[in-house]
Amino acid sequence: MKTLILLRNYLLLAAVIAVLVSIPISGRLEFDQRIESFFADDNPDIRILHRSRLDFGGDEFVVVAWTEDRLLSIGGPYPPSLAAALEIDVLHRVDSNAALRIRSITKQLNQIPGVNAEKTQQLPDLLDIALKFKPNRRAVLRLFEGTLIGRDARTTGIVLELMPEAEAGVSRAETLARIRAVAKSMSADVAVAGEPVQVFDMFRLVEEDGQILFLVSLAILSTVLVAMFSSLRWVLAPVGLVLGSVVVTRAILYLVGAQLSMVSSMLNSLVTVIGIATSMHVIVHYRDLRRSFALRIGDSEQPPDFPAVARQTLSEMAAPIFWTCVTTAVGFGSLLVSQITPVRSFSVMMCLATGVVLLGCFFIFPATLGSGSRLKPPASVPMERWLDRVLQLTCRVVEQKPRLTGLICVTLFAAALPGVFRLTIETDFSRNFKESSSIVQSLRFVESRLGGAGSWEVSFDTPENLTDDFLNAIKELTEELRELTTADDSIRILSLTDVSSLPPRFLGPVKTLEKATRKQPRLIESFHNQNNRRMRIVLRSVEQQSSENKIAQIAKIRTCVREFFAGRPELSQATPPAASGLFVLLAEVIQSLLADQLRAFIVATAGILACMTIAFRSIRIGVISLLPNIFPVAMVMGTLGWIGMPVNIGTAMITSVSMGLTVDSTIHYITAFERARRKTSVTAALQIAHAGAGRAVVFASLALIAGFLVLTASRFVPLVYFGALLSLSMIGGIFGDLVLLPLLLRWTTPVSSPDIDVPAKTPDVV
Repeated sequence: MKTLILLRNYLLLAAVIAVLVSIPISGRLEFDQRIESFFADDNPDIRILHRSRLDFGGDEFVVVAWTEDRLLSIGGPYPPSLAAALEIDVLHRVDSNAALRIRSITKQLNQIPGVNAEKTQQLPDLLDIALKFKPNRRAVLRLFEGTLIGRDARTTGIVLELMPEAEAGVSRAETLARIRAVAKSMSADVAVAGEPVQVFDMFRLVEEDGQILFLVSLAILSTVLVAMFSSLRWVLAPVGLVLGSVVVTRAILYLVGAQLSMVSSMLNSLVTVIGIATSMHVIVHYRDLRRSFALRIGDSEQPPDFPAVARQTLSEMAAPIFWTCVTTAVGFGSLLVSQITPVRSFSVMMCLATGVVLLGCFFIFPATLGSGSRLKPPASVPMERWLDRVLQLTCRVVEQKPRLTGLICVTLFAAALPGVFRLTIETDFSRNFKESSSIVQSLRFVESRLGGAGSWEVSFDTPENLTDDFLNAIKELTEELRELTTADDSIRILSLTDVSSLPPRFLGPVKTLEKATRKQPRLIESFHNQNNRRMRIVLRSVEQQSSENKIAQIAKIRTCVREFFAGRPELSQATPPAASGLFVLLAEVIQSLLADQLRAFIVATAGILACMTIAFRSIRIGVISLLPNIFPVAMVMGTLGWIGMPVNIGTAMITSVSMGLTVDSTIHYITAFERARRKTSVTAALQIAHAGAGRAVVFASLALIAGFLVLTASRFVPLVYFGALLSLSMIGGIFGDLVLLPLLLRWTTPVSSPDIDVPAKTPDVV
C-alpha cells in the first residue's frame, strides 16, 4: 500500500485520462430493442418466428381503432350490437361517410415508411369485394368480428402489418410515431395498440427512464453524502468512482461488440450501488482511524500524518473491498445459468463492471485519502449519536436475549418461506406500464370494444396443390380449436378455411378459395404461401388477462394441434406443426426468468459460500455468512407470494442481485469482528464491529435506499418494482447484518483468551 500512496497522484491522473478517452467510445454503445434478443438463435420458437416471417411476411400487427356513430349502412334506429345488426335483412355494407373516413385514414397510414401497404386490412374494401349476397356479407362480418368490427357494430379498426425494420429503411420509432401522429389528427377518440407498440414503448421507457433516473439518483446520493460528511471531497470521490466506472464499462462493452438490452439498462444503477457502498465503508473507516490517530497524539504539536492513515485504511480495507467485489460478481455471475440471452449478457456486463469498480478503487482512493496538507476528516453524520445508541442497544439485546432474538428471526423466516412457493407469473404485458399510460388506455380501448391485440399462430406444411380434402381437414382442425376455446371469450381464431367456406358453397373449398384469391390475393397470401407450401391459422388473444389463462391457453392449443396431426398420417408434415408468435414469446420470457431464478439462487449461494470460506479460511464463517443474506431474499420474495403480487421482469432477478449486494456489508462486518477478536473477547469484538462496520452498514444502506427509491418514479412498472424491492432487501440486509449475523457469530465463535487466540482469520487478497 505504501507504493499506492507514493504514486497516488499518477494513479489518479491515469484514471482521469482513461475516463476521458472512454467518454466518446461509451456514447456509441447501442440499445438492442428486439424482443427476439431475449432468446438464443437456436430457440425453437425463435426459429418458428423467423420462418413465419419468411413465409408470410411478418407477424407484427398494429391496430388503429375508433368508434363510429353509424359504421354500417342500416336504416332506422341503429342496432345495439353486431349480432342484432346481422339479423336485419339487408345487404350489409359500410356507411358511406364512415367508409370515406376509413379509406382516407388508410391512405395516410399506407404512405408511412415501414407499413406494408399491400397487407393493410380495413372493412369497407373487404365488404366491397365480397359477393353481393346477403349470407356471404354476414359471413364476412362474422369472420372479421374482433379485428375490423367490434361486437357493438360501431367500433372499427385498420390492421397494419409492419415491414421488418431492416427492409423498412426507417427506424421502428419513426414508423410508430407517424402512425400515432395520423391517429392523433383524427377528431374521434383513437387508440393505437398491438404487440409491436407495447414492445417499442417498453424499450423506450426503459432506455429513457434508465438514463434520467440514474442521473437523478446520483444527484440524490451526492446530496446525501454532502449531508453526511459535510465535505466536497467525500462526494467527488464516490461520484467520480461511479461515473468513471460506468463510462469505462460502457466503452469496453462497445469495443467487444456488445449491446445493451432491457435487462442491462439497470447497469448504471447497479454500478452506483457497488461504487457508493464500497466508498461508504472506506470513508467511514478512514474517519474512524483519523479520530483514533487524533486521540493518540492529543494536544501535541505533531502534524497529522495523512499518508500513514491512508496506508492503514487501504491496508485494512483492501481485502474486504476485494472480496465484496468478488462476491458481488459471483451474485451476478450466477445469472449465466439463465436461458434468456440478455440476462446472460447482463451477467457478464455486471461482472465486468464490478471488476472496473474494484480497479477504480485502487486508482482513486490513494489520492483521495492521502493528498492535501489540510485534509479534514469526514464530519459526523446528523443524528449519528442517536444511531450509535440504537446500535449499542441492538448489540446489547443480542448479547442479553439471544434465544428471544433467535426465535424472532426463525419465526420471521419460517413465516415468509412458504410464500416463496406461492409466487405467480405476470404475463399480462400491459401490466409493465402504469394505468395512466397511453399504451394501457389504447390497449383497453381496443380489447374492450374490438378484440384481442395479442397475435400468434399455428403453422404447418401443405401439399403442393391444395385439395378439397386437405382444406376440409384444416377446417376440422379450426373447428376443434374453436370448440376447445368456446368458453374462452379472450381468443379469436382466423383460418383460411373461413374464406374457403364462405357462401355460396356449391363450388367447393378450392374453387371458392381460388375466386377469393383473384379478388384479394394479399389477404390469402397472409394465410398461405404456395411456393413454400406453408399455411397458418392466426389467433388473436386478449393481452389483458391473467397469466394462468395465457399459459393454459397456449398449452391447450399446442396439445390440440399436436394430437390432431398425430392422428392424421395422411397430412404428412416435414416440419412438426407449431404454435408460436409474439404472444407466446412474451409469455415465455417471464416463465423462463422465474425458472432461472431458482437455479441462479442456488449457484449464487454455492459461489458465495465458497468465496466466504476462502476469504476467511473458515467453513464456519462461510456458512453463517449466508444466512443474513438469504434472510432478506426470503422475506421479500415470501412477502410477494403471500400478498399475491405476480413476478414480472423487474422482480424475477431480485434474488441473485440481492444476494450479491447485501453480502458486501456482511464481509465488512465479519472483517471488523475478526480484527477486533485478535485483541479482545467475543462480546467486546461484537461491540466494536457494531460501532464501526455496523455504522457504515447503516450509512451505505440508507444512501442506497435513497438512490433506489428514485426508480419508483419510473413509467415502466418493472423498474418501479425493482427499485422498491431492492430497497426492501437493503432494509432486510441491515436486520440480517446487525441482528442475525452477530447472533450467529456469538453462538459459533470459539471462546478463547485473546492472547492465545489463533491467528486472525481476516480475508486476504489472493
